[in-house]
Amino acid sequence: MTISALIIARNEENKIEECLSSLNFVDEIVIILDRSTDKTFKICKKFSNKIFSGKWTCEGKRRNFGIEKCSSEWIFEIDADEIITKSLAREVKKKIKLNKFDYFYIPLMNHIYSKPIKYGWMACLAPDGKFCFFKKKKKLWHKGLVHPSYSLIGEKGPMFENYINHFMSKDISELLVRFNRNSSLHAIELKKKNKNLKSFFSFRKVFSRFIKSFFMRKGYKEGKLGLLICILNAIYPMVSAIKSKEDQA
Repeated sequence: MTISALIIARNEENKIEECLSSLNFVDEIVIILDRSTDKTFKICKKFSNKIFSGKWTCEGKRRNFGIEKCSSEWIFEIDADEIITKSLAREVKKKIKLNKFDYFYIPLMNHIYSKPIKYGWMACLAPDGKFCFFKKKKKLWHKGLVHPSYSLIGEKGPMFENYINHFMSKDISELLVRFNRNSSLHAIELKKKNKNLKSFFSFRKVFSRFIKSFFMRKGYKEGKLGLLICILNAIYPMVSAIKSKEDQA
């Protein structure tokens, strides 16, 4: 059984080469470049001849486009700031030999300052894992500008023991840029849906999200950096809602 690696990228010249170098266990690499203007395309040419450039306003649509371009039975979705370890690559090969499951959940180890941060995460900044290894036609992405939902079809396999290394932010400034970008995209979605945002401005909601991130997801174990992550998780819905109302002020 063959495996396609699928990468969606935009201006990732500083990160993508290390990601691509870790994919020597797959049969093909499919790369979707969305409005890239840096050297990403040139770097990708060293690893693949299946590179598709275009412009997509919907995250779900460009991911579905990429899935259709994959020719293998199995697809491994990976982002440009992620690296596959040798132990994870070996586990991937073992899992497909089971041949009785349709998709798998793989844990993420998120890094800031190249330091692994295990606890406290929520999806608005970075998930702690994802269903990124699946048979073709077993995953369908829905509409959405940031972290869109998706449907999975078939039998779920056991969670992987090894994880993907996710080098999401080289420093606090880059973490805050991610927060600002994601909350701005979320604000656009809220405006389009024209939904009642009253609950988004609730301090009870902010407090409950902080409790969930800091205590239930053990963000306290990460010290000062964990506290910052939990605060950002807590205020994310409120900041998104405020941004969605900015042009009405």
